[in-house]
Amino acid sequence: MLLDEKTLVTLQKLGLTYYGARVYTTLVSLGPSDATDLAIESEVPRTKIYDVLRRLETEKWITVEHTRPITYTAKYPKDIIEEQKAVFNSEIDDVSNQLSMLYDKLMDKEIPKVWLLRGTDNITAKVLDMVGRAKKDIMLLGALYSADELEQLRTELSLAKKKGLNIRVISKQSIKLKDGKLDIVEKLSPVIPEIKISGPSFAKYVIIDDKELLIVYSKVEGDVLDVDSIIAIWIPNVSVASYQASIFNGIWNE
Repeated sequence: MLLDEKTLVTLQKLGLTYYGARVYTTLVSLGPSDATDLAIESEVPRTKIYDVLRRLETEKWITVEHTRPITYTAKYPKDIIEEQKAVFNSEIDDVSNQLSMLYDKLMDKEIPKVWLLRGTDNITAKVLDMVGRAKKDIMLLGALYSADELEQLRTELSLAKKKGLNIRVISKQSIKLKDGKLDIVEKLSPVIPEIKISGPSFAKYVIIDDKELLIVYSKVEGDVLDVDSIIAIWIPNVSVASYQASIFNGIWNE
């Protein structure tokens, strides 16, 4: 008998063996049958057929009538498959809960590696390095830039744009520095036309591929940023970076 392979594969996902799936499908097609006919029609070896039938009976896929010869009948497919689906889904839920608990425990124990960077040159170098290594997404949130950093960043962002990366910037229009006002949007808009005006003035978050995060801070006197005394925290951690990315997306979608 020619049996549909997709049906056999699906039945195996519900717990049947390959031979069990063949015998059950054959029984559905033939109606009540004895072991000999089933072995022939399902192409299951006769040496295996009784073991297969016993397992199908134990797992309630078939019923058995102790006539001569013994007759086997398939349980109504819709009923037995619904029962097996319920069992299967319950087992999946149990596995999901167990694995999630293990994962959560691991995440609770995980201590992200954090590096502290000091100085404008070092931090600018790290920003350019991160942007240069990006594979998919670049998110820049905040307005803490120096004029020199913006010039260099424009070049890196232009290269990233040519590679087809998704680049999004949220920033204030401008900031006040010791040597005057710095118009961030004016500097970046030739490279990144869509810049959303929002976000913090006195910090900056660089999020790359939801995998690493750089947070840059500056001292503030009044409303003037001191970019000569900035520090940054670099966190190459997926969990931390993805959380900050979700915050960025929330602000972006507003």
